Amino acid sequence: MNAQVPVGYAATALADSDPRRAEALILLRLAAGMIQASERGRSGFALLAAAVHENRRFWRAAAQDLAGDGNGLPQALRAQLLSLAQFVERETGRVLDGSGDAGALIEINRSIARGLFEQPG
Repeated sequence: MNAQVPVGYAATALADSDPRRAEALILLRLAAGMIQASERGRSGFALLAAAVHENRRFWRAAAQDLAGDGNGLPQALRAQLLSLAQFVERETGRVLDGSGDAGALIEINRSIARGLFEQPG
């Protein structure tokens, strides 16, 4: 990843001052949780299930916000992000039923986070 991820106090201060960066940090934390669980293989399935569920909760909340009338993002971007949220929902089901892995979910989070970090403040 190209973005430098702040840690500790710097991350907290940065997140407090810029909601986009706060969302990026959340997405990266969720991706890290899925990576760590995935690396355990079959013995880490319970951890993976918890990690993808937590990720799904984030994306459901994001979808609810995106669908709301008060969301200020351009309509086309909102539609694209809502489409991603639907994909996350389907892909999470595949991970949980054992027919998929978390790779696509991890990549989505990383890509969106990268874009959020690159946006000017």
